[in-house]
Amino acid sequence: MKNFTFGCVLSFLLLPGAVYADSMNVKALYKKMLDNIVDNVQCNEQEFTLEIPRRNSDNEDVIQLYATRFTNSVLVNFAIENNKVGINIDVYPMPKTPDEQLIAFCVVSAVQAAIDPSKTTNEYMKLGSKMYSSTLKFGRYEYQSKKYEHSAYIDIKSQNPTLHYVIDSID
Repeated sequence: MKNFTFGCVLSFLLLPGAVYADSMNVKALYKKMLDNIVDNVQCNEQEFTLEIPRRNSDNEDVIQLYATRFTNSVLVNFAIENNKVGINIDVYPMPKTPDEQLIAFCVVSAVQAAIDPSKTTNEYMKLGSKMYSSTLKFGRYEYQSKKYEHSAYIDIKSQNPTLHYVIDSID
């Protein structure tokens, strides 16, 4: 019932409709991300922050920048240019415990499935885990679908390393 209420509130607050990354509507994309979290059995009991994406750029800017936070440690930035979207997901501090990793993977997979539906959220959960472990071992991991490049890397230059997931349109 909690998830049903959560979904109804989201449907009321955010614009409904299908999401296509090539004809971007940030509110619809955000709603799709949240729906992906709610629909995922592994994720729907986790605690997330509901922060509607805020615009960080002017109307005249060629690149429209938006940001939102899903938890205190998971920040999602959108960059939209010519109806193409690029997304950066920053996880700080690095997730160490299985619970911290699960929350990060829930957000990453929900974002990936919303922007690039070539895989399901569950398939992206598995890929997110693989990306994370490979990134820990090799410092970087990349995956390419038909339209998007997904990559993960760790910023180790700072005293507190940050995990970055990046999704960029290919073209």
